[in-house]
Amino acid sequence: MRRLLLALFGAASLTIGAGSVPAAASSPQAAEVSSPARTAVNEQQCTAMDSESRLCLALVSSTFIGQATVHYPPANCAGYRVALWSSSKVVASTSLRPCGETPSKQVTADASRFTGLTAYASFTMYNSDGDIIYDAYTNTITYP
Repeated sequence: MRRLLLALFGAASLTIGAGSVPAAASSPQAAEVSSPARTAVNEQQCTAMDSESRLCLALVSSTFIGQATVHYPPANCAGYRVALWSSSKVVASTSLRPCGETPSKQVTADASRFTGLTAYASFTMYNSDGDIIYDAYTNTITYP
């Protein structure tokens, strides 16, 4: 699974410049199981938030993965979240992360948890009063 993630994020790395490799989305045992009904799907959608920051959603096997890289958060940023959405409902989210943390922790969820097997990722930045100061979204990905 680790090699699959390396290949998936290699061309469009979630970190700009020197960076880290995302951790595996599922257990090694699950990665070794293969059947015609469960094929690996590699797709990724990224949204540039500015010239050096981005939000990405990937589909690896049957798992959606969201992660953000923010290099220069605004001075009034107190924290942010990365979430995976199905229609207008949050399926999974990171906890509130400090603005200086980059790349973000990954948020993952199995495709079966999403309506129509379709997901998109969001990045929401908050000030110290809890008000939203920035929002970004990826395009959707649908599990085949």
